[in-house]
Amino acid sequence: MISAMPLISIIMSVYNEEIYLKEALQSIFNQTIEDYELIIVDDCSTDRTVEIIKSFNDPRIKLIINETNMGLTKNLNKALKLCRGEFIARMDGDDICMPDRLRKQVEYMRLHPEYMLTGCQTRTFGEQNMTWCLKDNPEKLRIMMLIRPVLAHPTFMMRKELIFDKNFCYDESFRSAQDYDLAQRVSEFYPIGIVQEVLLNYRTHKKQVSSKSGSTQFANADRIRERQLERLGVVLDENMRKVYTLWVKEDKNIEAETFRRAQELIHVFCKANDKKNIYSKELMEKTLKEMLFTWFLRNKSMKTMLKLPAICDSISDLPILAKQTAEIMKRKMHENK
Repeated sequence: MISAMPLISIIMSVYNEEIYLKEALQSIFNQTIEDYELIIVDDCSTDRTVEIIKSFNDPRIKLIINETNMGLTKNLNKALKLCRGEFIARMDGDDICMPDRLRKQVEYMRLHPEYMLTGCQTRTFGEQNMTWCLKDNPEKLRIMMLIRPVLAHPTFMMRKELIFDKNFCYDESFRSAQDYDLAQRVSEFYPIGIVQEVLLNYRTHKKQVSSKSGSTQFANADRIRERQLERLGVVLDENMRKVYTLWVKEDKNIEAETFRRAQELIHVFCKANDKKNIYSKELMEKTLKEMLFTWFLRNKSMKTMLKLPAICDSISDLPILAKQTAEIMKRKMHENK
């Protein structure tokens, strides 16, 4: 049962979650670690959400019911202030934790005391079915955030000291993409990592923030990307900005010329990094090319595929392309099992 000072504080913000909430909560109570507190902020739900939470009748639950709707970001900061655990974990009201998720993430963070924020591999289900398998390399993850977020928000686990000693919290100017913002800011000062096991099933459906406010979500994410470009000293003209936007959205059926221009974009980033020395010079070009070729391989146009020689910078690109091809094929075989 819960101790005077729990090992883990789990924070959730919920709003009209009655459809999936019971299953999500049960996955928490099924954890192999029992030493936690569960801090739930209800954001003025009008369905059975609060009733479902109270039905568990568990002393580890601390339920806060808002008088006015505050939104996810403010709710999370509200919950963070109440955390007493050595570690702070995130969870959403519609996802499912594997029974050993908390145990394995705590073990991982103890193995890597320098890491302040971590996630884990996820498997999406619902409207999308795929497995996200990112390598556990803090510097590569930091580089990848020039293009997109790398940690799934409900997989977050952070050290209490990050919030209470280092003064990190969610930026309340972000009503969405607040996880991307926090992870990127943390990565500028401390390593972030990913447990190399699927420990959370991530439900995809139309009710999600990212589904309901796609344009706002992208605009907020764009603010984070722009901040990184400014730090790197990169200013994009209109044409290169268009290429960058297509890449971060990973648009399909793109002309070969766009991929070729994306190669130019990588050179722009690497040249700027040669002066600023923000990222690993050894990893930067390779990591961005891995992301570029993954986008290329997901392209559906055979016409574009046939122009591969024009897209590759040099013969040194071929091993990267081969590696990304093998990884995509391996992932698809795993998903089809």
